[in-house]
Amino acid sequence: MDGGSPVPTSVVVDIDAATDELGMHAALEVARCGLDRGELPIGAVVVVEGQVIARAHTEEVSQRRLLVHAELLALEEADRQQGWDRRSATLYTTLEPCLMCLGAAATAMVGRIVWAVESDGDGAGRLARTWNDGRSPDLPHLHLPKLSGPVGAATAVELFRSYVDARADSCDPFVRWASTLVDQAHASG
Repeated sequence: MDGGSPVPTSVVVDIDAATDELGMHAALEVARCGLDRGELPIGAVVVVEGQVIARAHTEEVSQRRLLVHAELLALEEADRQQGWDRRSATLYTTLEPCLMCLGAAATAMVGRIVWAVESDGDGAGRLARTWNDGRSPDLPHLHLPKLSGPVGAATAVELFRSYVDARADSCDPFVRWASTLVDQAHASG
């Protein structure tokens, strides 16, 4: 310090929370890009040592396929890179991962997943809380990442609300599903 006033000792910064907010901010930006392209606003980034090494949004509309979730695409991009510490990586996603994406993150050996919006209907969080019980630590590829959330839920819910509002007269099942996420968030908030 250069002679200025000292930092008050009452200021406490939760480094993990601040890091998670930054990671989620990056995932939300990717989700906005997807929304701008007509996709569900689901974005994911893989962060290692504070650096985003992969990012993707869901591409179900543009690719006309179902196995192109944001988390899968981001994990695939990260997997193509060499030399990153998988166990120290965090996957940030705007939606609680489904069972498929949770399994992909476990296979990629990612250490953590941080999500924004809970998905009671198809989120795999409940399964993840009990999956590792009793499993041998000698089989690391069978251990699921640690999950935490919600982080950035209000912003993510607003993105989903924008998606639903723009398609209010649609009978598209994705729109109906997204509206359940918005309703669920509104009921719990």
